[in-house]
Amino acid sequence: MTNLYTIPHLTTTGNTFTAEITFDPSHPVFEGHFPGQPVVPGVVLVDASAAVVSLVTGKELIVKEASVIKFLHVIDPTVSPVIMIDGSIVEEEGNCYKASLRFYSGEVDFAKLKGIWLVPK
Repeated sequence: MTNLYTIPHLTTTGNTFTAEITFDPSHPVFEGHFPGQPVVPGVVLVDASAAVVSLVTGKELIVKEASVIKFLHVIDPTVSPVIMIDGSIVEEEGNCYKASLRFYSGEVDFAKLKGIWLVPK
């Protein structure tokens, strides 16, 4: 998913964080998802969650388990190219991190995700 999104800003306070995600509306993925009506695929939000949690922890992580994934509104990258992620994270045993994330812009919640991320073997 190279160049599909960037994370230009990240702030952390204790175990909470806020990140800014910027989508490239001209990325080829949007030509197929969907022609004339671009929508950020849900899998991209899951990938972005791993990227943000990795940045927060300073470790390259993958999603081990997603106990809650709620897609509440579609993200049209031509309308909302910049979204925010608020979250909290707690280190668990065995190189695992439990996190809860909210994807939003202004008053619109796009998605909520809770899960466990881990350091791959």
